Amino acid sequence: MAVKKTYTIREAAKKLGITPESVLKAIQKGRLKARKKIVKIPQEIWMIEVSSVEAYVVSRSHQKRGLKRDVKRH
Repeated sequence: MAVKKTYTIREAAKKLGITPESVLKAIQKGRLKARKKIVKIPQEIWMIEVSSVEAYVVSRSHQKRGLKRDVKRH
């Protein structure tokens, strides 16, 4: 089986314990390395490098806010 090299925003958010919105902000600020991938015109998705997600440090307070939000969804 091939080794996964990228995450979607949702996958990265789940892995980091934060919201997808926070992941997008981290991408926009250059804190997470990501590239846009065109899936079908005109839709684009962000593909985030696994190594970037693994190296990303989330503050405890930010992580707690993200976890609280996930709990509300269920």
